[in-house]
Amino acid sequence: MDIRKNILFLITPLFFLVACSSDEQIVENIISPSQTKDIYEIKQPENFNVSRGLIMRNINNSLNVEEIEKGLMDLSIEHFSTNKFYMQEGQYLDENTISQWLVRKSKEGFGLNPTIKNSTGDVLEDEKNNPKILSHVLEQNFINKENGNVEGISLAISLNEFYDIRVNVEGLVYTDQVKVDSNDDNVNDVENYGKEIAEIIIKDIRNNKEIPNVPIYLTLYQESIENSILPGIFLTETYIPEGDRIDEWTDIDIKNYTFPSDSLYSLDKETHDKLLILKEDIHDGFEHLNPKIVGKLRYENGQLIDLKIDVNVPLINDPELIGLLQLTAGKFNTVLVNYLPIPITITITDQKQDVGIIIWDPIKKQLYATPI
Repeated sequence: MDIRKNILFLITPLFFLVACSSDEQIVENIISPSQTKDIYEIKQPENFNVSRGLIMRNINNSLNVEEIEKGLMDLSIEHFSTNKFYMQEGQYLDENTISQWLVRKSKEGFGLNPTIKNSTGDVLEDEKNNPKILSHVLEQNFINKENGNVEGISLAISLNEFYDIRVNVEGLVYTDQVKVDSNDDNVNDVENYGKEIAEIIIKDIRNNKEIPNVPIYLTLYQESIENSILPGIFLTETYIPEGDRIDEWTDIDIKNYTFPSDSLYSLDKETHDKLLILKEDIHDGFEHLNPKIVGKLRYENGQLIDLKIDVNVPLINDPELIGLLQLTAGKFNTVLVNYLPIPITITITDQKQDVGIIIWDPIKKQLYATPI
């Protein structure tokens, strides 16, 4: 019997169950869904984004791509109900339109990125002194389920916190990186610039007769650095029911933290300390494997809403994996279950490959653990 494929642990605060199936049996629906928020139905047949592929070239961290695409859908729900609307990928802002916005401002009026001011004659130095801020514009459409018409558009304007420079000088390629907002005046220059160009983008859209004159939801997204293990953050949002005027912006308080980190300790010492207990218990039980444990936490309006933990154990064998799942699930059940009423996922990885998973379902109040 292949142990990894045929063993399941189901833990609740009341009991611990080990179930082993025969080779002929298939364990289905091991993990019950614990997500309660609404999700859009995708309009069929599916229409792919008319600028398909451009986002991967413009945003260099895949975590940012996933965050901005999924996050824009989640934020749009408040304005475009999942009961009333289908969602489809953007059908109006094509590659040419977005690319024109991304270039530096010209005398002809094209481009939304800063111009080169006070040129030194050194291309790399000029790029460092005048970092590009606008990275991408993501569009999503919302279709009325009854009449099939597009009756809403959502936009996410993606902005660089760090500008990755790549210039070609006489056949030689030079690279560098510079922080966009380099002063310490407690003013987010990235956000302020995003607000300025948002007004231009809305005007351009309203002047384009091929784009339906429908309500627009718009948000600013600040990307994380290229090699970050966390995605960026949504900064602020606005809703334009008609016309091209933005009347007000509303701050978005969604932030991501890693464990262990000083920033998490300062924000939420109690959660940090409980995760530290779990980490130490795993280390004590499997010290010979030298497990590396990293947590990713998401807070909304100061409240923890999501927790993911990665336990990396290179070259773990099957008996060790089962033992690690049992120990981790048991300690988890003791330390965190009654403390955190949110979905929690612990992934066991071996050389970047997932080999085990533990999921806490706060709805059914059950903890599921299984090799993969």
